[in-house]
Amino acid sequence: MAWREEYWKSIKSFDTEEKLDLYFYRPVGFVIAKAAFPLRLTPTILTLIGLALGVASGFFFYDNDSNVSLAIASVLFVLAGIFDSSDGQMARMGGKSTRFGLVLDGLCDNFVFLSAYVGSTLNLVPAYGYWIWPVAVFAGLCHSCQSSLLDFYNRDYLYFGCGKVNGDYWNPTLAEVEAGRRSGPAGERFLWEIRFSWLWQQNTLSNRAAALRLRWREINAGPRAEEFQAIYRDHNRTILRFWRLMGANFHTILIITAAFARRFDLYLILGDILFLTAALLVLRVAQKRSDEKLVAALAAKGLA
Repeated sequence: MAWREEYWKSIKSFDTEEKLDLYFYRPVGFVIAKAAFPLRLTPTILTLIGLALGVASGFFFYDNDSNVSLAIASVLFVLAGIFDSSDGQMARMGGKSTRFGLVLDGLCDNFVFLSAYVGSTLNLVPAYGYWIWPVAVFAGLCHSCQSSLLDFYNRDYLYFGCGKVNGDYWNPTLAEVEAGRRSGPAGERFLWEIRFSWLWQQNTLSNRAAALRLRWREINAGPRAEEFQAIYRDHNRTILRFWRLMGANFHTILIITAAFARRFDLYLILGDILFLTAALLVLRVAQKRSDEKLVAALAAKGLA
């Protein structure tokens, strides 16, 4: 298979990718994934390399007296994002995407950002005292809510809009989560336990009712699936672009900018807590209206 074809195969969907992903993270991640095959590396190893780089960045963010240290922190932080991209690309290229890989990838992402938050917040303690920690924790919770909703609508778009029904793109309902936690092999139950808080957060914050999504899943598995997918894309492609503000790329840019400005406090308060949380609330309202129009459009086509 030609490299160009392999590269397209490694991309989930152009509609769910940011420009920075398409022109930087994905191409570089693809090269790393290609190099990993002859070296007998696995997607899990790439994930752990990204984790190590991201955690190391936190130590350099803590040493913010030196621009050199902050430059190293920024490079390590970006490299962690590249390896976070390459592990998934390698898994898709090799047809080896697993639920374990999905869970591990999510956990590592959390630890990478946690390291940057801890390292940067430690610098604020002399100025603010230990009262800055509750602010940082609250900002981290806001960040988590933002990321979870972006992930939710991205995965729904891939499942309903792109017809990716064979991979692990379905966002489980809370009933399915509870069933998974109670039954099945021990390993599967353990993975459900790890994912529970994330999936609970997504289902709680999202405006989409489980019954509606289950009905859409039935339609998506029926004879008019392509028609349904086209209508879904028409009603979600534009708003999904705005949801990307909640993603890792924008947070990364803000964190690095705040680090060099020596004002991580402004990132926490103005960035995470105020601006992005306000944007999230506005987008929830806009998404609900978009979904209402989608339901009406499906009903008009006899797909309700």
